[in-house]
Amino acid sequence: MTDEVKKAANAVAEDMDARVFVYSGPIDNDGFSHIVRAMQPSENPPHRVNSLLVLTTQGGDAGAAYKIARLFQETSQIFTIFVPAKCKSAGTLIALGASKLVMAPAFSELGPLDVQLLQRDEIGQRRSGMVVRTALRGLSAETFDVFQKIMLGIKVNSNYTISLEMASRIAAQIATGVMTPVYAQINPEVLGNDLRDLNVAKAYGNRLVEHGKNATSTTVKRLVEEYPAHGFIIDKAEASRLFKSVDDPSPALLNLRKALSPYVYTEQRPHYVMRVDQKEDMKNGESDGTADNQEDASSMAGRRETNRGSISQGSRARKTSNKPERDDK
Repeated sequence: MTDEVKKAANAVAEDMDARVFVYSGPIDNDGFSHIVRAMQPSENPPHRVNSLLVLTTQGGDAGAAYKIARLFQETSQIFTIFVPAKCKSAGTLIALGASKLVMAPAFSELGPLDVQLLQRDEIGQRRSGMVVRTALRGLSAETFDVFQKIMLGIKVNSNYTISLEMASRIAAQIATGVMTPVYAQINPEVLGNDLRDLNVAKAYGNRLVEHGKNATSTTVKRLVEEYPAHGFIIDKAEASRLFKSVDDPSPALLNLRKALSPYVYTEQRPHYVMRVDQKEDMKNGESDGTADNQEDASSMAGRRETNRGSISQGSRARKTSNKPERDDK
């Protein structure tokens, strides 16, 4: 961690009376473990009652997101999230648990509450939980459109001599024949699992807003149901319609974002997770709240000289002992 980052983080910590954490990476149980380690008590970072999380992520696991948000809620009087770039999906779930949300109009993005599911037959690939649900909605609308066009066509082409009931029956049979092979491609198990996982994320969100109090269950419902795609951009203006309060970043926060730019402009893999506020008088060889156990270079050099002297004296002693004794007789 550079001196520039420490200085900028300390300025924010003093201004907000908050511990300052950075999380850049996918939301998963490994990331949760990193946060737990970063929160361990240490002599170096001072104790503070509030927490600031600088969060950059494309999303991930809803369960891990819930644990991260609840950990900050339980250990902070005020839990603030600053979005320096993209904070999507499971990152938005964490934001629902924050007491305060800080976004800038120019670069901050949230996303719909869309869990990322492991893709079958693909190693490490994930897909949006919205895909099957969106496809089903689209098919439903298309089916009705097909039925309506056929039914009206029958009425018009028969000069309205065919009754509405008969035209509807014929149109239903044709629409069913056309759309049945398409519906057959939908796996009910996959659809059920996707809806279940989205409902799990929704339940987590409802529990988090009860503690964070910066959003409501209506916010959660809208984040799950109203947006058409995982990549949909929820900027500061849109977020202000979802959350009770969305603040602009202070000059100190903008300075911290600039200092952290190599890590927070895009999601990092592997994770970049740490507490970045430190005591100003930290000694050399200490970082991230833990002391470096490496020995002082000068003491090591002195010990090496002593060892060389001992080896040299031992060698001379061995040479003397091996020298044959002179016979004086």
